[in-house]
Order: sequence, then C-alpha cells, then structure tokens
Amino acid sequence: MIRALLVSAATLLFVVSAQAQSAQSAQTALSLPAQVGKQMFVDKTLSGSGRMSCASCHDPANHYAPANDLSVQLGGPKLNKPGVRAVPTLTYKDYTTAYTDLADNPDGVSAPGPGGGFTWDGGAGTLAEQAKIPLLSPVEMANHSVADVVAKLKKSSYAALFVQAFGPHAFDKPALAFARAMDALQAYQLEDPSFHPYSSKYDLYSSNKVGGDLTPAEVRGFAVFQDPNRGNCAACHFSGAGVGGSVAQFTDYSFSAIGVPRNTKAITANKDAKHFDMGICSRADHPRPDSAEFCGMFKTPTLRNVATRKSFFHNGQIRSLEEAVRFYATRDSNPERWYPTVNGKVQKFNDLPRKYHGNIDTQMPLDGRAPGSTPPMNEQDIQDLLAFLNTLTDSYVPPEPPKPAPPSAEALAPALGRYLAAHGEICVAKYDWPIDVSARDIASRTRDSIQMPVLERQGLVSSRDGYVVYRDDKGEESVPTKRYVLTEAGERFYKAHDVTLHAPGGGDGATHHRDLCAGQLELERIVRVNAPEAPTHVSVAYQYRFKAEPWVTPDDVRRVFPMLDTLLQGQGKMEMQQGFHLDGEAWVADTTLEAK
Repeated sequence: MIRALLVSAATLLFVVSAQAQSAQSAQTALSLPAQVGKQMFVDKTLSGSGRMSCASCHDPANHYAPANDLSVQLGGPKLNKPGVRAVPTLTYKDYTTAYTDLADNPDGVSAPGPGGGFTWDGGAGTLAEQAKIPLLSPVEMANHSVADVVAKLKKSSYAALFVQAFGPHAFDKPALAFARAMDALQAYQLEDPSFHPYSSKYDLYSSNKVGGDLTPAEVRGFAVFQDPNRGNCAACHFSGAGVGGSVAQFTDYSFSAIGVPRNTKAITANKDAKHFDMGICSRADHPRPDSAEFCGMFKTPTLRNVATRKSFFHNGQIRSLEEAVRFYATRDSNPERWYPTVNGKVQKFNDLPRKYHGNIDTQMPLDGRAPGSTPPMNEQDIQDLLAFLNTLTDSYVPPEPPKPAPPSAEALAPALGRYLAAHGEICVAKYDWPIDVSARDIASRTRDSIQMPVLERQGLVSSRDGYVVYRDDKGEESVPTKRYVLTEAGERFYKAHDVTLHAPGGGDGATHHRDLCAGQLELERIVRVNAPEAPTHVSVAYQYRFKAEPWVTPDDVRRVFPMLDTLLQGQGKMEMQQGFHLDGEAWVADTTLEAK
C-alpha cells in the first residue's frame, strides 16, 4: 500500500529479490543376445498353453516376482497345474555364483557351508541353466522338448533378431539353438538394470543421498535387523560388502533348514504324507543318505523388495511379511501357532522327516528355546523391523519435502516492526536545496510553487526575491523568482534518506542521499497473513500508525501534501501490504513495500 501511495504521488516521492540407476535403465543399450532375451521373456507363445511367459510369474511390474497372492503358481498346458515351490524374484541374481557344498560366506566370519546356485535348492549353476527349468517343466510352461521350444522360436516375430545375434545357422541344431536361447535370457537379466536397480530408500540412505533419511521406526528396525540377540537377520541376509564387489545384497547366498510349516493346501504333492521337499538333498546330485546333512536346507533369498511379496519361504505357506517375521519371533516360543497339534502334541517341523531335525538351524532368533518362553523379539521390535524391511523396496520416490507452515502474525510482527523502522520513513521528495520557484512555475502551478509557501509559513524554509534569466530563440527574459532555503528548523527534518529515481526511458536515474522527511510508519497490528499453497513467500496485510512530525498536521500542509493527509487519515484503518520470503529458516521482509 505504501508503494501505491508513493507511485500515485510520483510528483511527491520516489522509492526504490532419488537412483541414478533407474535413469540408467532407460539409457542402457542391450547387446543383441540380451535383446533376444527381452523378447523371449514376455513371449507367451513359448509355452505349451500359449498363455504363459517368463513375465507371467516374474512380473516386471512387481520386481520380477509374482503379482498375485498364490502360494505356488499355476501352469501346465491348461494353466491348472500347481507348482511345487513358491516362485522367487529374479532381481539381484547377478552376483550369484554356482553352488558348492563349502562356499565361503561373504560375512568373513561364518564357517564355509553350502552356498550359491539358482532356484531354492541351488541346482542350477547359472541363470541360463535356471531358465530352461520352467520352459520344460510340465507344471510350468510345459513344452514337450528342447526341439519344441526352438520350433516356436523359429516362428517368433524376433526370429531374425535371433539369427542376427547368433549367426545364420543359429537354428540348424536344436540343442545348440536352445542353449543360445538360454544364454539370451541370461544376458537380458544380467544387462538390463531393471533386474538390479538399487533404487530403494535404503540405497539412498546407505549412499547418504537426498531422500534417504530413515524414520525413527526404520532406524530402530535396522538395529533389530543387525542385533544378534533379537532379529539377527544380518546373519543370513548379509547387508555388507559381498562377492565380486557387491554391496548390500541382503543375502549371503547360504542355505538353511528353518523348519517352515508344511503347505498341504496349495502344493498337491504334499497331500501324500510320505512326500517331502527336502531342498538340497532332493537334487539328483545330492542323493541320500550321503547328503543327509543337507536335508531340509533351502537357499537364503535376497530381502530386497520383500515387502512386495505375498508368499514366503520355499513352499509359500506363510502369506505375509508380517507373518514371516512373526514366525521367526515365535516359532520356538509359540510353536502351536505354526504347526498342527495331534493328540495334544505340537507337530513341530512337520515338513521334514524327524531323522533330519538335527539339521535345523539354531541361530537366533530360531534358537530352539522352550515353548512358553519369552520371544526374542517383542511387538515393538516386530513393527520396527517391518518398517525397515519396507525401505528395501525399489522404485522408491522420496516424498516432497514438507511445506513450511505459513508464519503466524505473532511470528511476523517483530520482523515487520524492524522493517518499518528501517524503511518506513516518509519523505516528500525535496532532495536538493536551494529550490527556485519562478513566476512561470507559479503560473503553471507546479508542485514546488504550491508547497514551498506553505513550508515557509511553517518556518521550515525562508525565501528571498530575485530574477532568473531565460534565453531562447525569441531572446531573453528576466523572470521574477523566489529562492527557498531551509531554515534551522527545517534542517532538523532534512535527513539522510537514499533514493534512486527512475530515468524517463527506464532504468535507474539520479541518486539522492537526503530528503525532507515528514514522519515514520509504525506497526499497529497485522490483520492477516496471505500464504500461497507452497508458502516460501507470504504477504502481510497490516494497519499502521503514522508518527508524523509536528509540521505535517496543519490543514494547509495536508492540503498541499495529499499523500501525507491520506496517511494521517488511514491510521488504524487503512490496510497496507508487505511481502516476506523464507531465508533459510527465517522469514525476512522483502526489500520493497508492496501495494495491497
């Protein structure tokens, strides 16, 4: 409002501030074999039903894991045959080495033991070997033979790309063509960053990037995860530096027998009481009894994206992440919750023959404590751990920073008061003295010709008569002129006051350093704070007091200085407006006074 008054009275006064890695996915150029693998991955014609592809179970939109809530997936020629194991994610497989009975543990502490390999039992040595399993399984993609798969590839829309990738004779030998196709699927999974994006909140946290600040619950959950006396998750789901330069894979690639309850509802084979899926020792290359020590052991999966899963462990018996965590917390203290009771006795570890129960891992939290004892994790630990595990989900987008709350009137009042003290002085554009008023000025009723006599009556200026000679093409003329100078009384009000005038053509003009001043604006009260949706700038509507100098109040002064009259009349009534901006954590007044 002050600015409006000053501008409208221009003849009186002039006044003068998330994972780089996901972006890489869109930019990565795949090799020709990987391009073939990408086409194969979503090709439903490569199945016996014509309705199932790799992506049907390993959904790219769900981190290459099933998007449904089935314990095991349905496949076969009519898509009605249940599988025998839960489908794992295909993400973060790029550092997995081939299986060995005595693999070095990446934690550098644990003794060597079974580790590496693909599938729940580690039976596939490479991603290429793993890829052929579902293609030929009668309960998955259900192709009759290798030749059957190759014949479908020859008819595919990308057959020419296959030839381009593997040579003009790529389809001549079915066995070799099938091997190349498996290599293509492997290349796709290794090369495409979407299989290992490292784009979770945890990744931002561990690399100290913006958006990676963990909540208090997540911090506590990470502590539970690491604590050997509570969650002890890190003992198997290792989060440190691993093989091949890997970091934070959240698996040590090891195998453990943890006695997951039997799934008799979803897995048809389990309806036979004599059937057991015993992990490593179910493999042809690890027959019993020679491999009895490995019976019941299944691979430790990565926990990345675990919060998006809907079935857990090798048989999908556990149906939520919370239930999986509670299983670890209470398997031993409350076994009746997880296993059937027959004739009053809990049938603990009912999916593993009793003679192999000695293989059950006894690391915390599954330490074999007595039923009814205190669980290693309490309810707070469980909820905090769940919070942390959710930070491992990829494609994390940090929330927008909280919008700062608009400052209150009480908070802005001191700053506005200080601003008015520094910038609220009102002056009347009498910069340079003496000031001459000629007869011509009087005839034209210029500002000075009207105002200077009034100032003289107030004793601020004195005058003496003289002449000014004007020369033009018509000759010269001596024009009567009064020269006004400040009196001693007027000098009291001639104060330091920097003003830069605007030049007629735009830009800055002359700068003046002193002016005849009429008073000071002070804050009466803030009427309201006007804040936009994202209040980094606000404006304040306020009412003022005008602490006028004594010479301002007479009627004849107010008549010839209408701006001063307006200010006097508007005290406590008229609203003015001042802008503020956020400077760090402080609200600071803008450098100009804004009109309402």
